[in-house]
Amino acid sequence: MSTQLLSVRIVGSGLIGTSIGLGLVQQGVAVQMVDADPKAQSLANDLVGGVEVVDPELVVLAMPTSQLSAVIDREIQLNPESTFIDVGSVKNEVVLHVESISGLSRRFVPTHPMAGREIGGASSARADLFQGRSWILTPSADLQPQSKDLALKLIAHLGASPIELSATDHDQAVAKISHLPQIAASLIAKQLTGTTAAWMELAGQGLRDTTRIAGSDESLWKEIIYSNRTELKQLLINLQND
Repeated sequence: MSTQLLSVRIVGSGLIGTSIGLGLVQQGVAVQMVDADPKAQSLANDLVGGVEVVDPELVVLAMPTSQLSAVIDREIQLNPESTFIDVGSVKNEVVLHVESISGLSRRFVPTHPMAGREIGGASSARADLFQGRSWILTPSADLQPQSKDLALKLIAHLGASPIELSATDHDQAVAKISHLPQIAASLIAKQLTGTTAAWMELAGQGLRDTTRIAGSDESLWKEIIYSNRTELKQLLINLQND
């Protein structure tokens, strides 16, 4: 694998997209941030030092998975020679959509960086967000080697470690290690609503650790949980039974 990635277009200027941009710019990569919200796009480009990128090697789709179908057709038309990756938290849904577009699976790498923060938005982005973290890929059998190489370059530039899984194994794994803990933290935090302030002052680090991620973006997590509902259902039944 060659060492340098030259140009990247990032569609979606939230925490993950902007963090990717910050990390890549530090490695000398030309980055353009794009967002449906002009204010978010402007902020992300200001933070990243974004430039206009023509014919990007790689297009990163960093918006919620529910928006993928509305964006991907336009991006394919704009960037007919580019490789695409997404960074969503559920992969089977993405794979099915990619497979429905002729030839796209040859240059589309579904991925998921196992990193984040409980606070979102471009202003919360960090260039080192992915350092030392796993970054999952679920490539198709017909993926072009050069497209996989570009995805691996991006992951290496950001200091993450690539892990290959099938889309099904990915969704089962994150249901257990990420999505179920998010639900549990949110449910515990809900039980604290209205608790006497003096009682809350008695709480130690254990309660803070247990509920920290309950402050994460509500609308995003509703979508993630819905998208992975098949894998989560039995886990939630088991939790209730236990």
